[in-house]
Amino acid sequence: MAAAFAALLAFAQQPLPELRIEAIDGGSVFYVRNGASQPLTAYLIELVNYPGSSYALWRDDFADPLPPGAERRIQVANMTIGAAPEYVRMQAAIYGDGTSAGVPDKVGQFVERRRRVLETTRQLIDRIEKAQSGAMDKAALLADLEAWENSIPSPTRQNRASAAMVAHNAARDVIAEARKALETGSFVSVIESLGASRDRLAASKPAL
Repeated sequence: MAAAFAALLAFAQQPLPELRIEAIDGGSVFYVRNGASQPLTAYLIELVNYPGSSYALWRDDFADPLPPGAERRIQVANMTIGAAPEYVRMQAAIYGDGTSAGVPDKVGQFVERRRRVLETTRQLIDRIEKAQSGAMDKAALLADLEAWENSIPSPTRQNRASAAMVAHNAARDVIAEARKALETGSFVSVIESLGASRDRLAASKPAL
């Protein structure tokens, strides 16, 4: 499926965002600059062919896209990135109009990742709304969401870069964020936040 999306997107290439890396105490900093004519909504930064280590930052900023000509600073705890910047690559990018840049298969994986996040978000809203209606209290809902999160396969060294694991990781992250929000927030506030995210994803380009 990812390869099919990549084939559809490959004809409409934008330039890849510019990437600059800085080593700092206890981590590294990415500076991402959008040199395209469209807002930057998503990008993938990877550590490529580095002996004995791997790293991938899947960044989806559809809620806060990076405008043309603007730069964004991203601090991470990984120190290898700053120590070996020659191994770090901007692998894929998606822009506000649905055009893309980078490795076609990676772009396709990003679209599949968004699709999985949208599906998971819709399921979260459904579960929380059912709990809100009286089906279960907050403690029981939190336990239910934790069990759901734990049921999603975890990556191994062999498969962590696969399209399926990329999507699984994204789904787990969405569930974990919802659980954290529910610990201190109300059903209503979390549903509203998830609904806004769902709507932005559903309207994102390329179409899901």
